[in-house]
Amino acid sequence: MFWISCCLMYEHEIKNFKYPVSQLKHRFFFVALAIGYLLSSPTSALSYQFATFVMDANSGKELYSQNARTKLHPASLTKMMTLYLTFNEVENGNLRLDQRVSISRNATREPPSKFGYKIGQKVSIRFLIRAAAIRSANDAATALGEVISGSEVEFAKYMTRTARAMGMKSTSFRNANGLTASGHLSTAHDMAILGQRLLYDFPEYFHLFGRSSVVSLGRTLYNTNRKFLASYSGADGIKTGFTSAAGYNLAASAKRGDKRVIAVVFGSGSVRLRTKRMTELLDIGFAKSKNFTGTKTLSAINLTQIKNNTKLASGAVFISSPPPSRPIKVSNNAIVDVKKINEMIEGILTSDAVGNIFLKENQNTPLRRPETLTLGGNDNHFGSNKENMESILLEVLETADVNRSFSILVGAYFTDFNAKKDLARLALTDLDTLGGTDRSITTGTVDQKKVFRVTFTGLKKSDALKACQRLIARNELCEIAEQTN
Repeated sequence: MFWISCCLMYEHEIKNFKYPVSQLKHRFFFVALAIGYLLSSPTSALSYQFATFVMDANSGKELYSQNARTKLHPASLTKMMTLYLTFNEVENGNLRLDQRVSISRNATREPPSKFGYKIGQKVSIRFLIRAAAIRSANDAATALGEVISGSEVEFAKYMTRTARAMGMKSTSFRNANGLTASGHLSTAHDMAILGQRLLYDFPEYFHLFGRSSVVSLGRTLYNTNRKFLASYSGADGIKTGFTSAAGYNLAASAKRGDKRVIAVVFGSGSVRLRTKRMTELLDIGFAKSKNFTGTKTLSAINLTQIKNNTKLASGAVFISSPPPSRPIKVSNNAIVDVKKINEMIEGILTSDAVGNIFLKENQNTPLRRPETLTLGGNDNHFGSNKENMESILLEVLETADVNRSFSILVGAYFTDFNAKKDLARLALTDLDTLGGTDRSITTGTVDQKKVFRVTFTGLKKSDALKACQRLIARNELCEIAEQTN
């Protein structure tokens, strides 16, 4: 039909020309033939793999899907993960919104869409976030990944590990921006999970995705999703994406009353078709979803562990002090005084028989137990002199560690606020030892960076050792310091 219409149109135009009709017919025929071939070709650039997924954001329930678990190119929907991990770094105090970072050569070489930063230019984290979220700037996304993980390659690995922890089983990332790369794939289903995580894990930042424009470095950046946001009632995000391999992608969120729906489209042929299809999907979602009036939270993800790519066994203790030798037999018919026994153990731990104890992070095996334990320089020891047990106990109590001149320094925080926020939690990990101590926030240096540390003072040496052991076993940074007058 297209060819016939073209020929009729050109036949009409031919009559108004003074050139030989046969020559004009010949030329127009080949023009019409070429146009018809391009539009009807099965390999046309408008042909993309198509997929959709609709989720009730409150319950996580699937409401509608089509090819939702087919691995496809996510394009700039990738930046949703880049921004998620950036928000986490800011919340944990590892980055500050006003912190300025230097743009690398690698970031400036990213193709459009981009902001156009220069090599070495100093840009704040706040402006990089705006450029990546609103303008979908590839150079901004790369810069964020590099500042978080040191390189885009390492950041992509971090992104993939995080995706697995979220339940995005079919997603693998190769870069921070979504440019087409071998193995850089995701699904409509997985991107809906990521959209839900952004919504509920960082609600204080989610409003950014619903803004029609922002200002960054004196320039007004317009949201690539602004047409859909303006056309659909209740829409408040999230992210668009396009590459020649992916087509026109969109992850969207909308709220009406007590219902919230997240929908994802992969592979639309144009912005207009993408908007039309997303409108249909959200309408389906609101028709099938249920009202929700409670407070929605998702299970927490240990991103610190994921970032460092470490695995900790539950309850595992990595550091242990060398234990004293046990008595072969204790002959005593008297009533046991638990308090005295505990004080005796503390005295043993700090006696010369055990020696100085150091916390070593890589000590995998305990020291060999001494065959005998000599106390106070005497020749008596447990097991060989049963009659003198009472005198040994008294000697231990007299030489007990009563000097509370030790402190422990815990954690390394980039802000005073985060250190204070964590102080109570740290104290609760060992109430018996730390409950009666003085607590404060002090400053120090870790890896040549100024940090804030939670400090517990007024501890005996044995208590300081016990507390640090327990904290280090929980993967906390802990150091012991002795106060001097």
